[in-house]
Amino acid sequence: MFHNKRERLAFASLLLLIFILTLSWKYYQFHTLKSAQTPQITAQVLLQYTKINQSGRYFVLKLKSDFGTFYTTSREDLRDIQYRYISLRISTKRLTFMEFLRGFYAPNFTLILLPQRDFRESLRNFITKQHDTALMGDYYSSLFLADGLPKEWRKLAQAYGIAHLFAISGFHTGILSAIGFFILGFLYKPIHRRFFPFRNFFFDVGCVVILGLVGYYFLLTQSFSYLRALTMSFVLFVLFWRGLNLWNIETLMWCVAILVAFSPTLIFSLGFHLSWLGVLYVFLFFKTFKIPAGFWGKTLYGFLLNTSTFFLMNNIVFYFFPIFSPLMLSSVLLTPLFTLYYPLALFAHCVGFGGFLDSLLLMWLQTNPHTVPLQTHFTWLILCAILTCIAPYFRLGFFSLLGLSFGFFGYGVYLYFYGF
Repeated sequence: MFHNKRERLAFASLLLLIFILTLSWKYYQFHTLKSAQTPQITAQVLLQYTKINQSGRYFVLKLKSDFGTFYTTSREDLRDIQYRYISLRISTKRLTFMEFLRGFYAPNFTLILLPQRDFRESLRNFITKQHDTALMGDYYSSLFLADGLPKEWRKLAQAYGIAHLFAISGFHTGILSAIGFFILGFLYKPIHRRFFPFRNFFFDVGCVVILGLVGYYFLLTQSFSYLRALTMSFVLFVLFWRGLNLWNIETLMWCVAILVAFSPTLIFSLGFHLSWLGVLYVFLFFKTFKIPAGFWGKTLYGFLLNTSTFFLMNNIVFYFFPIFSPLMLSSVLLTPLFTLYYPLALFAHCVGFGGFLDSLLLMWLQTNPHTVPLQTHFTWLILCAILTCIAPYFRLGFFSLLGLSFGFFGYGVYLYFYGF
């Protein structure tokens, strides 16, 4: 991407300036919100769920507004208003700028349901009508529209270590790009041969695929992991066109810096950090092991890549989500199988037969696998972070990190069978 340190410094300075400007805009929004002690705002309900405490049952609402994402609660007997728009008056008396950036809680005084609807409601209805149960409709809405995953599926995904399959990110972007290249390439090839033989076939198709991915981002409206993947896809496409090295850790770091510069709230997004860390571990594997020749060699390489990424990510995932089951090892097989299942399910929904696997999936959901608590100690997390920083420069760092990851998973297996 750059020829020397001067170019890197100039670009870093530009990103720093953008970061300061966007952070200043965020502070202006914060000041505007704070200037009115009880501002009246309009927001969309992203999530709605119930909780119970000593005072009784109440609703928790996750809202998206022009001021960012925040939470509020209501003890009213609300119907299902998820994805609907509401008008509410909130209190910002104790709100700090750091909480504003991170995503805050604000008590409300009034809550009014507005008539306007989410533009994706017709798509949700189209998906839901193809299933006999609302649970399966919500499952596929999460898979295709980045909606919140139902609690039942979330528990199963954690037990099997496949939560990453439901967070639309680089993995899904790769599948969608492959589908786009296959379909558009098939349609464009005869046109290219007859009318545009002088143009680069892959560049034309690649541009349309990138535009399609951008359009899909606006359809999702809010997915930090997909935003990282989209930015990475665009940068990789530009680098490929310029004949430069694609699988470069520095490229990933610049993509992360660009996104943070334009959206400082990403600093507090756990999903965003897990997303780019997963790509980092993929790049570390590429750097440590060269892709072999031959079909079976590449197949084994892909299997080992998936296995390595799974174990390396566990050190971080268990710190934030301390739920363990040996069934998580099945993720090594379920993840590559997902590359077949995802486009098949997408096609089935497009032609109106989305419920063809519902009975099997519901049977799987009813297995209710046993899990035990397993949390990464902070000291262990720091050690893994240090080894991650060393790994790009020394192979020993990568192998040490991988060995610790295997050992930690083995400790979880021991706790599962003998510790509880």
